[in-house]
Amino acid sequence: AFARDGDGLLVAWDRGGEFHQLEKVDPGTGERVSISGQRPWNVSSFDQSGDGRYLAYVVNEGGIGRLHLVDMRRQREIPGPALPIGRILGLDFHPQLPLLGLQIDGAAFPADVFVYDLRNRELERWTESEVGGLDTAAFVAPERVSYPTFDTVDGAPRQIPAFLYKPDSPGPHPVVVYIHGGPESQFRPGFLASFQYYLRELGFAVVAPNVRGSAGYGKSYLQLDNGLRREDSVKDIGALLDWIDSQRELDGSRVVLSGGSYGGYMVLAAMARYNDRLLGGMERYGISNFVTFLEHTRDYRRDQRRAEYGDERDPRIRAFLERISPSTNAGNITRPMLIAQGLNDPRVPPSESEQIVATIRANGGQVWYLLARDEGHGFAKQANREAYYAAEAMFLRRLLDREDADRARTSR
Repeated sequence: AFARDGDGLLVAWDRGGEFHQLEKVDPGTGERVSISGQRPWNVSSFDQSGDGRYLAYVVNEGGIGRLHLVDMRRQREIPGPALPIGRILGLDFHPQLPLLGLQIDGAAFPADVFVYDLRNRELERWTESEVGGLDTAAFVAPERVSYPTFDTVDGAPRQIPAFLYKPDSPGPHPVVVYIHGGPESQFRPGFLASFQYYLRELGFAVVAPNVRGSAGYGKSYLQLDNGLRREDSVKDIGALLDWIDSQRELDGSRVVLSGGSYGGYMVLAAMARYNDRLLGGMERYGISNFVTFLEHTRDYRRDQRRAEYGDERDPRIRAFLERISPSTNAGNITRPMLIAQGLNDPRVPPSESEQIVATIRANGGQVWYLLARDEGHGFAKQANREAYYAAEAMFLRRLLDREDADRARTSR
């Protein structure tokens, strides 16, 4: 954006560094003046007051949105409001007044509008989103945690960031591990109704890791799973299972994996590798074979995906992709699976789900398969989402009932 004082451009970019930083740039000379400083996080958005005096910017601090305010006349940061944990989705200054509008998608409430008055330093909530009459005070916000994985950085175990949601009841709790898609994406703790249901109605804790290859932690971290290093991100899930085993409030013998799209691949790959340590898996429109995926995804995505996963036309890469694909290793999956797919998916065609369902069933495994004939990549229609969530709740209850029955038989 052009600076309101007419003196250069405001730019959030990662030129010359790992993270997006906010700078003021003279387009004539190229001179750069730092505004945000060298923070180890990305600046995700910014806005200026109408008179140019105030600048607001948001830092994605390990997945949590942090607001920063700058008095541009005095060239210094000024205090901002205390905000709830979540994502800051929008910034918008009033054209004439020192009022800053914010849209916050809270971890414990759906997206709402807040306004901060810079004169009296007061934050006012303008909206209360509909939650079906439920008490949002009882909703659970996560804590940010990290766990060690298999490799090292500067002689110490690499730490994988994650968010942990715990039920308000005594543990140890069964666990849903939620793996985001992308892969160049990031789990951020906005409002997820399904998580609150797991916590309050089913008694599950939720752990949402940002394994290597996730966005938000620098360019080097983003590239750690590229090409022939694809399985390293799956090993990060194995390290997470070790960490869960070490937590007294979590039950490492009752862990269920969940993920969609690329997260669906991660669920399938981790099920194949760590089957005996898991209770089951819930996978939505995921990649089951990288070669068939690259051959059948829509043309407009193929070259883009080859840059991430590798070019299947190269015999060496093709052999590697075939070796690591879940369909090749599906014989290891004996725990129950819930798989869902949209028939009209242009990104991950339904053949990816159908081949893994057929392979697991042929090996004697149990799969619940939901095919939405009027959906694409993801379930957009309310009726379909409700049908899927109902199946998911039933699937999770069946897993717990089955585990309880197995334990009862063993104790006898």
